[in-house]
Amino acid sequence: MKLVLILILFAVICSSASGQTVAIDWLKNGTELQAQGKHSEAIAAYGKAIGLNPKLAEAWLNKGIALDDQGKYDEAIQAYDSAIGINPQDAEAWYNRGTAFYILRKYDEAINSFDRAIETDPQYANAWYNKGVSLADQGKHDEAIDAFDKAIGLDPQDAGAWYNKGTALGNLGRHEEANKAFDRAIELNPQYESAWYNKGRALKSLGRTSEADVAFAKATELREKS
Repeated sequence: MKLVLILILFAVICSSASGQTVAIDWLKNGTELQAQGKHSEAIAAYGKAIGLNPKLAEAWLNKGIALDDQGKYDEAIQAYDSAIGINPQDAEAWYNRGTAFYILRKYDEAINSFDRAIETDPQYANAWYNKGVSLADQGKHDEAIDAFDKAIGLDPQDAGAWYNKGTALGNLGRHEEANKAFDRAIELNPQYESAWYNKGRALKSLGRTSEADVAFAKATELREKS
């Protein structure tokens, strides 16, 4: 009897290991298809991997990304939720979930997701940045500036963070600070049309009309070249 039980157990273990190996193969296949821009095929491959191993968090995460790429944000969020259910410490899944909610203009849910990503990885500059954008879109400019400052502290070369900080400062009437933030964005990316334009607006608000005209002219030049 013991021999039979051992043989049965051995067969179950082998079957489980084989299924795990095949699931990983499907995951790799999905990743390759996704890299080729074949999102539907990739989603199908991830589905195969998940069917074999529903606890394969990476397959759920990648499926969510592929669904995002197709603009299927509600379905993507469901996939990210599954990944998070398996691994609540997956900062990338929280971040991607937040981005999908942001695109759907569900800003509270987006901010909550970015906060969870930051809680898991406080050095996640993009999560701080996207939290700032979400707060700014809600008109919470002071909080947005704090988030952009965190993003800049982690990545001082992020022209977008400097630009968005400048925009938030401008919305609060802090035009001198806004102008300095736009200058930093332009220093990092001299072709940043919107930064030149908003620099012009800040300078105009400060009464520095001739400098504003130069900035507006540069913005127009860049727009005509694009």
